[in-house]
Amino acid sequence: MKLNPVLRNESKLSVRTPRFSLMLLIYIAVLSVGTLIFYNSYSSDVYASGINPQGAVTLYIVMAVIQAILLMFIVPSLTATSICSEREKQTLDILLSTRLSPLQIILGKLSASSLKVIMLIICTIPLYAICGLIGGIKLSNILILVGSFIISTIFVGAIGVFISTYSKTSKVATSLTYALILFIFVGTIVIAYILLMVNMYKMGYNGKTPEISPIAYLSPATGFFVMLSNQVGFGGNSIYFIGQLGVSKYADYISISIQLIFSFIFIFLAARRLNPLNEKKFSRRKRAKGKKKVKE
Repeated sequence: MKLNPVLRNESKLSVRTPRFSLMLLIYIAVLSVGTLIFYNSYSSDVYASGINPQGAVTLYIVMAVIQAILLMFIVPSLTATSICSEREKQTLDILLSTRLSPLQIILGKLSASSLKVIMLIICTIPLYAICGLIGGIKLSNILILVGSFIISTIFVGAIGVFISTYSKTSKVATSLTYALILFIFVGTIVIAYILLMVNMYKMGYNGKTPEISPIAYLSPATGFFVMLSNQVGFGGNSIYFIGQLGVSKYADYISISIQLIFSFIFIFLAARRLNPLNEKKFSRRKRAKGKKKVKE
């Protein structure tokens, strides 16, 4: 199988730079130090077996949440400038003049940026394995969590590449990407919660809680927390509380499906936008409209 030339070139350039090595070091160091501090705080509680299984579950949840937040900030910074940087360096026309199709260019840029983040995710698996050794966490839980992180990385990366094709500068693309991701992850949940409160007010206090709006499923955060709740729970009546809100226990699978569908849509739209033939058609239509106005 022939490797995408853009992916091969981008991967070679990124690995040779000290910036990526430094980012990998800092990322692993932050999670490792946090893991050690958290583990030492729980190691003071000695049980008959000398192990605190509940501490492993709590550590797993905390690490997963922190890593999800870190990835939400790292991925846009890597993908939002993928096409803009080529445009600013005036190398985009050269790239488009090659035999590569716009779709291949988009996939190459997205794959190169996503692989950097996937390397970060894979490097954190030994930290999660500590929770599995202590007990309370299955290997399948860790693999599912890693898989969900990879899918979310591709989804956020597709958004960044899509905006990068429409923006002229890297600063604008980065700002718009962060704004859109913040709206998708947090804004949709806020809107769904507001609609839930409105429905509860309309229904009155009759003992029934209306189901949450399907808008909440657009946010990967909904599927992420439901996945953690299904795996280990958050203590107390978390599963019961989620059920009372009308959130499906299969929200994690729904979220993954939505992310994959929208990833394909964003990639398709980015490739369509990058196609120089579409720009020529648009410019011809614009000229034709200008000529009609002049004649009138």
